[in-house]
Amino acid sequence: MINVREFSENVYVIDSEYAELWVAENGQVEEADYYYGGTRTVPFDSSDKECLDRILYLKNFESGLKNVFINDVISSGRLESIKDEVPDGFLGSRVGGGRCIIRPKSKELYDIIMDTSHEKHCGVVDGMFCKLGEFLNGRNGKIKLTPDFGRFVGLADMLHKYTENVLGVRCEDGGCGGKASYTSTGIIEAIEVLGFNKDKNIPVTLVGADGAVACAVLDYLIEQKYSDIAVCDLSYDNPQRSDEVRRLKELGIKILPAEYGRFTVPCLERGGLFIAVTVGGEFLNSELSAVKDGTVMLMAHNEVISVNEKSLSDIDRFLEEKDVKVIPGQLLTFGGAMTSRLEWFFRCSRRGDELFNKPLAHKAVRLAVDYLFEKYCMDSNKVNIFRSVYNIIQ
Repeated sequence: MINVREFSENVYVIDSEYAELWVAENGQVEEADYYYGGTRTVPFDSSDKECLDRILYLKNFESGLKNVFINDVISSGRLESIKDEVPDGFLGSRVGGGRCIIRPKSKELYDIIMDTSHEKHCGVVDGMFCKLGEFLNGRNGKIKLTPDFGRFVGLADMLHKYTENVLGVRCEDGGCGGKASYTSTGIIEAIEVLGFNKDKNIPVTLVGADGAVACAVLDYLIEQKYSDIAVCDLSYDNPQRSDEVRRLKELGIKILPAEYGRFTVPCLERGGLFIAVTVGGEFLNSELSAVKDGTVMLMAHNEVISVNEKSLSDIDRFLEEKDVKVIPGQLLTFGGAMTSRLEWFFRCSRRGDELFNKPLAHKAVRLAVDYLFEKYCMDSNKVNIFRSVYNIIQ
């Protein structure tokens, strides 16, 4: 028997030996087939208010907003060309935002949860997921999650021991596996939709370049022979990444200084195409006067700005001063959420040991990017795409 309390409307708190697990549903879409989102670990000393604010933001403006876009793509008919390939139920689906955050009960437990090499990591996570799986089963499929905190790729499979209401599971079980490659496909398709593949001499700056998603984007840039690539990542200062730093330099790729919580001036002043695959929050903390007119900035993370009038007005002022296009992360990084939806409907209709169709998922993500960029991103650089995007869910 699990100990669950409804903390506020559509937000539940599950108590376990090691942590409190906060789960939210009903993000941005009423009467959805189900509500879906990822999982995030917060510091052990986060207050109840901080946990509530965090999960509501992620439910509505990350998971919820992405699924609003995916619902729009499906209802638009843009996926008609692959209707015979997608699983039954997918093209009529409506999914809303859900979310889970984990608040460990001590600093020691936080460190164990976030350290996949710790000898107690699997035992602690398993103890939490046993409770989480029981809760999800009790909601009769209304909430589905992908555990994706830390760098442990087996998290979804660990939760899958206790519930079917988990996405991103291993291919043998009919899942799509890790979602980073589908997210990368969305970013790469955006680069091509914007026409940058026609001029590979432009400066391209990739910030957060050593993460799983960004590495795939960097491989694409190298394979496509872009001639002026610069990268930036805090990890390049780590001696353990010295071989990667050496490899990049041998390829003629510039390595620029990194700073936590902001974009550095050497990155901003290059112009051309600027891609940030970082943790979020850096944009308005940076020296934006350094940005050159004509720059296209792909903010390939979901929390580039706080969703409030002040932040949106700050973007308005920036665009008044600069001839720059800035694209929010939710239009770039929904590939994982879209593929997870494909996975669910595939698993519902799976025959025998049939494996998930990964090429189809990448094709669907590319078609969705094409549609969403036509709708939101092809106007003048002066358009505040953030405001356009967030207005649809206010």
